Amino acid sequence: MRLPVLALLTTLAACTAAPNDEAAILATVNGDVITAEEFRLNYEFGHGHLRRGANPREDYLRFMILELVLAQEAQRLNLDTAAAILHASHTLREELLIERVFEEHVLAQIEVSDEEIMAAQNADAVRFQFRFLPAKTWAEAVSLRAVATANGFDAAVSVLENEFSELGLDPDNLESPALSADEIEPEVLEVLRNLHLNEMSEPVEYRGGWYLFEVTGIQRQPIAPEDYADRASSYRKVVYNRKAMEQAGEFVSELMAPLNVVTAREGFDVLSQALWAWYEQETPTRNLLHYMEAGLVDQDLAQFLVAAYTVPLVSFGDREWTIRTFLEHYTPGRYVLRARDRMAFEQRLSDVIALVVRDHLLLSMADSERLYENESFERTSTLWMQKWLFQELRAIAVDSTSVTKTEVGAYYARKNDEMGGRLRAFEALDSLDQRRILQQMLRDRLLQYADSLADDASIEINHAVLDTMTFSRSAVNPQMTVHLLKSNSNKMPFPIADPNWRTAAKR
Repeated sequence: MRLPVLALLTTLAACTAAPNDEAAILATVNGDVITAEEFRLNYEFGHGHLRRGANPREDYLRFMILELVLAQEAQRLNLDTAAAILHASHTLREELLIERVFEEHVLAQIEVSDEEIMAAQNADAVRFQFRFLPAKTWAEAVSLRAVATANGFDAAVSVLENEFSELGLDPDNLESPALSADEIEPEVLEVLRNLHLNEMSEPVEYRGGWYLFEVTGIQRQPIAPEDYADRASSYRKVVYNRKAMEQAGEFVSELMAPLNVVTAREGFDVLSQALWAWYEQETPTRNLLHYMEAGLVDQDLAQFLVAAYTVPLVSFGDREWTIRTFLEHYTPGRYVLRARDRMAFEQRLSDVIALVVRDHLLLSMADSERLYENESFERTSTLWMQKWLFQELRAIAVDSTSVTKTEVGAYYARKNDEMGGRLRAFEALDSLDQRRILQQMLRDRLLQYADSLADDASIEINHAVLDTMTFSRSAVNPQMTVHLLKSNSNKMPFPIADPNWRTAAKR
């Protein structure tokens, strides 16, 4: 299960601004530390199967320690110069700096009053039941609304009959149960609150598509006086998140509006044509100039783009970006863009251009205010660098191209001997089972390698802290996995232990 984070930056604040009692050092590995708070977050939002051993917290901490010693070894081997790590580090730095701007200019200004908390509880006592119609484009949504208004909701559903599979929706699941305000995403809730009962909304752009909403029922539940105090803490967070979203939007509007961002039609048409052709072939993740310079793109497409480098694309304030300048700032992995429908692609590309300009301005603000000089920023960067270094060395250690079938058969024979010869002969296994044996062999090889590094490492564990830590209910249940994601990037706000570690493997 994945838990999306509603507010742009509240996750970061919750994860890195640890209370003093959680800032305790839980383990030290060759001078690098793992704090109690870092372990708690990793343990609670990591993979549940890593918590299934007889001593789950000790096992989980061991996996984190093994990853750290592997990261340290990767650093010693200068793997931090790998292209993938350099790209990931650059991208993360930009994302964290943008978040720091919002922390300083938005989150730090938010205050929540008791009156606002009570008002939120009263609003939550109202439950909405609604239904919706999806559309791929604004024009299609307008047409659907006309059908629904003239002939009813079911008639509009019939129009979509052949499109539900493409939209990834079930025609029988277009109506919600009665939901409270905190169970409805803010963008949708704002639409519902402004509708009369059985009134079809205007087309609403939401999550990369277009939707029509209709409120079919409204319920109001009474609140007992004692419930206000009992729920105050939870509703303070609700109000805080809502204000963070609202004030973040206002902050961006105030930043962008005076600059009058204008996209040039000629430049946009050229860029759209080139990127549509590119994204039809593949969805890039790194800066497009990297692909161009490394010769990793179709030659004709590359020549077309190079010839258009000097064409003006977008102007803002007293600045003008050419297509080449835009490509310098554009990191595809940060902005969702898919070559499915040409019209939707162009609409999204128009938004992406504005977002790239916005992020450039936010990054300039972060640098001018030296927001990188922040303990939380530096620590988060360090944790992700350690994760990438571990992954880089892990990829080398578990490279199957260096393993022969004879070696896999010998590994399987040893395992069979340990189990009293109860397994089938290796030659009798099909190719899929032999592949699974190979993967298990490589996981064991990585574990042995990590253990050998740990044997030579200076490791100290604060068992007094580890043994007294408390966790959420989901973390106690090893059958449950809850991943925390940031809504602005759909990425985890902190690294978690690799799922390939095995609790059954003991030293």
